[in-house]
Amino acid sequence: MISFLAGCSQSAVWQEVSAYQLFPLPLPKLPDCRQGRVKQGCPLSPIVFNLAMEPLLRAIADGADGFDLHGERVSILAYADDLVLLTDGPERLQGMLNIIGRVADWTGLCFNAKKCASLHADRSRTDSVLTTEFLIQGESVIPLVEGQAYQHLGTPTGFRVQQTPEDTIQEILQDTAKIDASLLAPWQKINALNTFLIPRIAFVLRGSAVAKVPLNKADNAIRQLVKKWMSLPQRASNEFVYIAHRHGGANVPRMGDLCDIAVVTHAFRLLTCPDAMVKNVAMTALRAATAKRIGRAPSDQDVATFLSGSLDGEFAWDRSDMASLWTRARNATRRLGKRLGCRWVWSEERRELGVLVPRIETEGNTIVSPRARGLLEKSLKAAVHTLYVDTLKKKTDQGKAFEVTSKWDSSNHFLPAGSFTRFADWRFIHRARLNCVPLNGAIRNRNPDKRCRKCGYAMETLPHVLCSCRPHARAWQLCHNAVQDRLVKAIVPHLGEIAVNRTIPDTDSPLRPDIVIMDEDRKKIILIDVTIPFENRILALREARARKLEKYAPLADALRTKGCEVYTDSLIVGALGAWDPCNERVLRTCGLGCRYARLMRRLMVSDTIRWSRDIYTEHITSHRQYRV
Repeated sequence: MISFLAGCSQSAVWQEVSAYQLFPLPLPKLPDCRQGRVKQGCPLSPIVFNLAMEPLLRAIADGADGFDLHGERVSILAYADDLVLLTDGPERLQGMLNIIGRVADWTGLCFNAKKCASLHADRSRTDSVLTTEFLIQGESVIPLVEGQAYQHLGTPTGFRVQQTPEDTIQEILQDTAKIDASLLAPWQKINALNTFLIPRIAFVLRGSAVAKVPLNKADNAIRQLVKKWMSLPQRASNEFVYIAHRHGGANVPRMGDLCDIAVVTHAFRLLTCPDAMVKNVAMTALRAATAKRIGRAPSDQDVATFLSGSLDGEFAWDRSDMASLWTRARNATRRLGKRLGCRWVWSEERRELGVLVPRIETEGNTIVSPRARGLLEKSLKAAVHTLYVDTLKKKTDQGKAFEVTSKWDSSNHFLPAGSFTRFADWRFIHRARLNCVPLNGAIRNRNPDKRCRKCGYAMETLPHVLCSCRPHARAWQLCHNAVQDRLVKAIVPHLGEIAVNRTIPDTDSPLRPDIVIMDEDRKKIILIDVTIPFENRILALREARARKLEKYAPLADALRTKGCEVYTDSLIVGALGAWDPCNERVLRTCGLGCRYARLMRRLMVSDTIRWSRDIYTEHITSHRQYRV
């Protein structure tokens, strides 16, 4: 016997609390609150509501028999203003509703009977669901029939109903379409999706048995819109959408992953809940589900094996398991285990259940214990993100530049808020990093002529256009000078005299390093050369640095023979905005502080992206995109 109560109104809460003097001190007079509801956002609102709800919850807990749930008597489930009353008889349920009504009248709460519902189920009868009438505060509660669902905490709840929250998913898709039609910037649309819509569906997925078909449809619709906002063609790798911002992706989770992680996390939180009643009910229900699967009383290790989704031995027997949270957690763990290698483990030493989450980037595993129960969701999401990153890196075409740009978060600083980035740069950079720009060499089947339209080179590819096509030599120089000038302005003066693109006096070398810092008193010379290669895997940046060091090695040796201390290095920023981690020692050598260095990284990355976009657009359109 279940009764769902919702829609508790606070319209008279303030008046009644003040009148019955539940506070030890006189309340201040607030005319606005007395005239109607407590104002939304007022810090007194949750306090007054809790004071009004607490007597109601205690009255039910103390005066009702409740329902036998795995050895525990449970009479009420409460989440904010949504209450569920449980009992095993219609008379007892009506008695509980009468208690609820009297206490609500005393505290000033008012239930909206039109939003409440009752479910009277009797499995011993042919018609299992009875339409028994129940009253709350003198008004009739809607009785549910078989197949009719009540939307409880976003989840359809009833007798023999499908729990897939299709209405909630449809509402989220409608809101996503509204975001798409809004005048927000592309990065603001992605931020709105991640901030307001994804948490809504994540909350619903925790307690719902969601079918994969509507979830996959929602994922396809959201993914297509995200690719549209990032100016990506549909052939672009889907992993790019699911990867975190710091690695260069849109940070929009895949619905299937979100569902599996939510179910596993919810099950783990119930089993490790600090509340003894919740923990005992969860563990008893889990053991019952395990026993039904293997046909005997399970051990602690059997419980962990069951949750891990094992299909070996007796766990492979099909005994027509009833669908429950534990079977969903078992299936979710098996799906995640195939991809990540995660599983549930039982520790005999500590006598506790944990979840093992492998570290994909480094060797070793992490076991999330009950003491660190809040880290499970974060650990699983990090493992899934890392899996997508590694998958995209391995792609021969679209993973070349991404392997480099995902190494340092400064390479992707513009993704969360569009900092220092033009709309034109945003439309260009994501396609360029995934090699999805329409060039003759990138079109696979429709264009047999792969030659460069400017210089006639055999293959018109993005690396050729940005770094090798001679008609754009002046733009290369200006891009180089933009990054070079940023660094020159940031060098602290006490390091010495700064020379830009000059030969070093008293030497026979014709080499002209980009930046020379000379301290004649201490006989210390710093040689720094700036280069902007294309991000053709990590090896391309390492080779570019090695060439620069090799180029200036004879000059450095000649200066050392004169008794000077010489430091030689190269500042490398990729043509698509990849920041080389080895640049950090260059910034330290130039005396940049942490905050200023953080700003300089972002500005240099944005400079190279802006110039690369201008070079590419000028190559395609033959219209000059910059002023000298």
